[in-house]
Amino acid sequence: MTIKSRVRRAYRAGTRLDLAGRTVEAAFLAGLLRGPGRLDLANARITGALDLTGMRIEAPVRLRRCVFERELCLDHAELLSVNLDECVLPGIEADGLRVAGDFAGRDLSVGGDIWMLPARIDGTVELDRSVVQGSVYLQRAEVGGGVIIRDATVGQGLRLAGSRVGGNVDLTRSRCGAAADTGAAVNAGGMVVGGGFFSHDLVADGEVNLIGARVAGSITLQRAVLRGRAGRHALLLIETQARMLTLRPAAESTGTISLRDARVGRLVDDPVNWPSGCRVELDGLTYERLTRRSEDVDGWTAGQRLDWMARFTTGAALGPYDQLAAALRRDGREQEARQVLVVRERLRHRAKGRLGALWGAVQNVTIGFGYRPGRALLWLLAVVAASTGWFAWSGPLRAVKPDESPTWDPFLYSVDVLVPLVDLGHDKAWDPVGVDKAVTLAVMAAGWILATTVVAGAGRAINRGGQ
Repeated sequence: MTIKSRVRRAYRAGTRLDLAGRTVEAAFLAGLLRGPGRLDLANARITGALDLTGMRIEAPVRLRRCVFERELCLDHAELLSVNLDECVLPGIEADGLRVAGDFAGRDLSVGGDIWMLPARIDGTVELDRSVVQGSVYLQRAEVGGGVIIRDATVGQGLRLAGSRVGGNVDLTRSRCGAAADTGAAVNAGGMVVGGGFFSHDLVADGEVNLIGARVAGSITLQRAVLRGRAGRHALLLIETQARMLTLRPAAESTGTISLRDARVGRLVDDPVNWPSGCRVELDGLTYERLTRRSEDVDGWTAGQRLDWMARFTTGAALGPYDQLAAALRRDGREQEARQVLVVRERLRHRAKGRLGALWGAVQNVTIGFGYRPGRALLWLLAVVAASTGWFAWSGPLRAVKPDESPTWDPFLYSVDVLVPLVDLGHDKAWDPVGVDKAVTLAVMAAGWILATTVVAGAGRAINRGGQ
C-alpha cells in the first residue's frame, strides 16, 4: 500500500498514523482536508508548502513530530483545534486564524517567525519548551484561554501588544531576545489579561513593555533577569493596572524600571536585595499595601526602603514618599510613616536652594517638620533652663522704673522674653546691657524661631487631617 493510500485511509477513519520519517506531499494533505475526516499524522516529512488559507476544517488537525519543508500557512483558516507538538518548521503564517479550541505547539522548532495577528483562539495558545528563532506575533489577538510559553526560547521578541487573553499569560523560565526593530524582548503594551501575567525566572535580553496593560490578577516578575539595552528601559509598567505586582528582578538585571502612574492593589518587592544595576521610576505609582510573599522570612524596615529610594530612584518627585507613608499607616506602622514624611520634607526644603535647606534644617532639628512635636517642648525647656541659669548668675538686671518694677525673677523674665506675644510684665520692666542684652536677644530669637516652626508644623498637621 502506498503512503498516500495509508494516509487517506487513516484520515477517513480518523485514526493516528505514524509515518516513521516517510515523505508526504503538502498539496495532497491540503486536498484531503477539504473532505470529511480527521488528520492525525506523526513523524512525517511534509514536502512543499502546506497552505490551508481560508479553509474551514471541522475536525482536529494533529501533525506531531513532523518536519515541514516550507512554512505552514493558516491565514484566515477556521479550525477546530491545532496540535503541532515537536514539529520542525521554517515558520508559521496564521494571520486572521480562527480556532475553536487550542493551538498547541509544545517543543516546536521554528526557524523563522510565528505570525498570528490578529488571530482568535477560543482555547489556549501553548508553546511550552519551543524554540523560535524569529518573533512570535500575537498582536491584537483574542485568546479565550491562556498564552502559555514556558521554558521556551524566542530569539527576536514576543509581541502581544493590544491582545486580549481570558486566562493567564505564563512566560516562566523562558528566554526572549530583542526584536530587531523595537529592541523589545516582550511587547505587551495595552494588553488585557483576565488572569495573571507570570514571568518567574524569565530572561529578557531587551525591554519588557507592559505600558497600559490591564491585568485582573497578578503581575509576577520573580527572579526575572531584565537586561535593558543601552539607552532603553529594562521594564516599562507605565499606567499598568494589576491586583498585585511582584517585582523582584534577579541580581544580574540592568537598566531602568519604570512604574510611572501604575496602579496596583498590593506591591511585593525586595528593596534590601535590589539589583545594583537597576534604577527605578516611582513617580505617580499608587498602591494600597506593601506586602511580602508567604515564603519570605525577613521583612524590611522603613529605613531600608528609604535607603533604597535614595540610591536607586530617579527624579525628584515627592509623591512616592506620600504613597509609602500612606501604605505604612494602613498597616498600622505610624511611627515609620512619620519617619518617611520627615525625609520627604527634608528633600522638599533642599530643593528650594540654600535658604530653603537652612530653614528646613531648623524645622527638622526643632520639631521634625511637625511630625515630632515633642521636640519643641524639649527645646523650650532647654532654652528656659539655660536662660534662667544665666540670669540667676548675672542678675538682677537694672530696672527701667525702679519704683514700679516687679520683684526680680530670672525664670519669669526668661519665659516672658522667650514666648512671643505673651506679656508677663517682666520683659519690659528690666533693661539688660552688654552680655545680658546679647543673651536676651538670643532667647527672643529662639522664641520666634520655635513659634514659627510650631505654626508651620501645625499647618502641615491640619492639612494631613483634612486629606
